[in-house]
Amino acid sequence: MRTSESGISLIEVLVVLAIAAIMIGAAAPSFRGFSERNQAAHAMNWIIRAVRFTRQAAIIHGATTTLCPSLDGEHCGGKWHDGVLIFTDRNSNRKLDQGDHRLLRLPYPYQGSTIKWRSFGNRQFLQIRSTGYTNFQNGNFVYCNATREPRYSRQVVVNLQGRVRKSYDTNNDGIVEDRNGDPLRC
Repeated sequence: MRTSESGISLIEVLVVLAIAAIMIGAAAPSFRGFSERNQAAHAMNWIIRAVRFTRQAAIIHGATTTLCPSLDGEHCGGKWHDGVLIFTDRNSNRKLDQGDHRLLRLPYPYQGSTIKWRSFGNRQFLQIRSTGYTNFQNGNFVYCNATREPRYSRQVVVNLQGRVRKSYDTNNDGIVEDRNGDPLRC
C-alpha cells in the first residue's frame, strides 16, 4: 500500500513570504498617503466644527463668543494645535470672567501636526458676535502635517459672516491652493 504525504515545502513557504513582502512594500507608500490625507481631512473638520459651534453658541446665547487656543481649557493661550476653548465672552476681553460660560474644550487629536490661524489684525483668537458675524476677523486656518509636505496641507477660510469653507486643489497639481490661488505653504 502506498501512502502519499502532502504538505508545503520550505521553498514554497519562502516564495509565498517573499511575494507577500513585495506586495506589502509596494502598498506601504500608498497607505501612508491615504493616512496623511485622512488625518488632514479630520483636522480640518475638527476646526470647522469648532467655528460652527462658536457661531451657533453666539447666536443662541445672544453674546459674543470666543474661540481661542488653550493649553489648560480655562485660559486663552498656546497654539491652536494644543486644543481650543470656546466660551461666552460678554465683555469681549478674551477672558473667562464671572458671568461668562465655558461652553466647550476640544483637545487636538494629532501630535506633530500644526494648525495656524491667520486673520485680519493678526489676532490669535476668533470672536463671533451675537449676530453670527465675526468681530471683524475674517481669516483662515492652515493645517500642516508633521513632515510639512505641501500635498497634505489644508486650509479653511472664515469669512466676515462667520461662515467657513475649505480650500481645494483647483489646478489638480496635488497641492491645495489658498484663497488667492497660490499653493499652500507650511
